[in-house]
Amino acid sequence: MGEAGETQAEQSPAASGWSVWRAIRVLSLCAALMAVAGALAGYLVLEYVRGPGVARGPVAIAIPEGASGRQVGDLLADAGLVEHELLFRMAMRLDKSGDTIKHGEHRVPQGSSPAEVLRALQQTPEVELGKVKVTIPEGLTIAQTAPLIEDSAGVLAAALKVSAKEALGIDAPSLQGFLMPNTYYFETAPTGEQLVTRMLEQFRAEWEKLAAEFPEAAKDPVRIVTVASLIEEEARVAEERPLVAAVIYNRLEKGRTLDMDSTLQFALNKYGQRLLDEDKAVDSPYNTYRVAGLPPGPISNPGLASLRAALAPAKVKYLYFVSNADGKTHTFSNTLKEHEAAVAKYRKEIRTQRREVKQQDED
Repeated sequence: MGEAGETQAEQSPAASGWSVWRAIRVLSLCAALMAVAGALAGYLVLEYVRGPGVARGPVAIAIPEGASGRQVGDLLADAGLVEHELLFRMAMRLDKSGDTIKHGEHRVPQGSSPAEVLRALQQTPEVELGKVKVTIPEGLTIAQTAPLIEDSAGVLAAALKVSAKEALGIDAPSLQGFLMPNTYYFETAPTGEQLVTRMLEQFRAEWEKLAAEFPEAAKDPVRIVTVASLIEEEARVAEERPLVAAVIYNRLEKGRTLDMDSTLQFALNKYGQRLLDEDKAVDSPYNTYRVAGLPPGPISNPGLASLRAALAPAKVKYLYFVSNADGKTHTFSNTLKEHEAAVAKYRKEIRTQRREVKQQDED
């Protein structure tokens, strides 16, 4: 203690009592301030939900029949029309009109408050959703997409007929990567050309929003979509997409080959099969075990989450990742030594799993 200080034993009862009283007053003041801050925060949230927004260009949003409030909120959040689905559900709870959300395709201005978004969805939609539902999953190539509708040949023909330059103003080798996965509705079974047109329109709408959000990163759409297609093929859980993106960019920056099985599968059209060591010697610009840099173009059609990850990678120094034995997650590493240890662990766990399966079969 300093010269002017007193030991605990030297403090008088009155001084000690005053210290306790002062502590109680300070705690009470802190509690009051926290209560005021909480009330102010709650008021600001309510005002944000109920108040007017700053309307910009409209965004097309399709609300399927029977969707719950949370499902609608998730769709709106994915489209960038609300910050979080909870804000939309709050607007629904505050709404006293009794009007219901109309299923169909609406045009909702960006920048609208959650209450304004709700009112827009309560109006008659501009387009009634058709009776035919076509769901295109993320990560499919154009060839894999074609068989999902009856006119599969039409999909392939349309993809060859239309160029990315003509449709999107993007100088890309093909439409591969630029057909946006989504659920689409048609009045009747769509032709291949109709499906390709709708997927291109959806990509354009989504890309415009992403480009506005990440103007610098989005200057090279072919590069971003190519990276996104790799992320789509390599990542299995949402939280790992930005990490996979970081590994790709970190290896590119250091001039290392990407060494990705997904590009080799695309080069060999060898999906769902085990890749062999001799496969890694194939002469193809898509063989990232031999050719440094990105492949010439996207290897699949990535979804919105992978595009976002390609535009906003995690700020980490990872250079490696390897699958875990669960078949979904990965172990990320900074050094080759760490990576080799992760690979050894994976192989050991896989061997254990195989022995257990074999034992179960024998029993």
